[in-house]
Amino acid sequence: MTEPRRITDPEVLKGLSHPLRQRLYRLLTQLGPSTTTILAAHLDGADPGQISYHLRELGKRGFIEEVPELARDRRERWWRVPQGSFSWSSADFRTPEGQAVAEAAFAQTVRDQFERLEAYVTRKAEWSPEWQGAATSTSTNLRLTPDEVRGLSEELNSVLRKWAALGRRDPALRPEEQPVDGREQVFLFLHAFPEQP
Repeated sequence: MTEPRRITDPEVLKGLSHPLRQRLYRLLTQLGPSTTTILAAHLDGADPGQISYHLRELGKRGFIEEVPELARDRRERWWRVPQGSFSWSSADFRTPEGQAVAEAAFAQTVRDQFERLEAYVTRKAEWSPEWQGAATSTSTNLRLTPDEVRGLSEELNSVLRKWAALGRRDPALRPEEQPVDGREQVFLFLHAFPEQP
């Protein structure tokens, strides 16, 4: 397993501070290679011109890449998320502009995470009893040092990479060509931070 690409340039991170770009990136990770038309079908009312613009912006910053071999003609543009992952830390952005970008990207990520959780809770009854029973939620309070939190984070990320590899889609196939194997997209998010009682 390769180490995640570390983002330290605010101009690169700026690519994820826009809500539509985060949503497009997420859809590409979930659907696999897609066109603007495929993505627009999952974004109620989104303008295809805006989708194309934001895909190009994500591409400029290396979050996604074109897949010309999937195109049936010159006008069709396919996009995918490259292999590997990325990470960033607010601590890497020390200038006021860098801090503002990091804060905006993080705030948008947190909003998106909680909106997704709320959407699941609202529509939970639409899922089979098997999926409802598999869904989980947990929280705990730990007493740890900063080094121990980093160790916990590294261990959890290693476990997540292992499980993510099981259901990884083939990046050479269109969404409709992907095998049907009983898997669904499962969203897991975790935050670890210090707090005062």
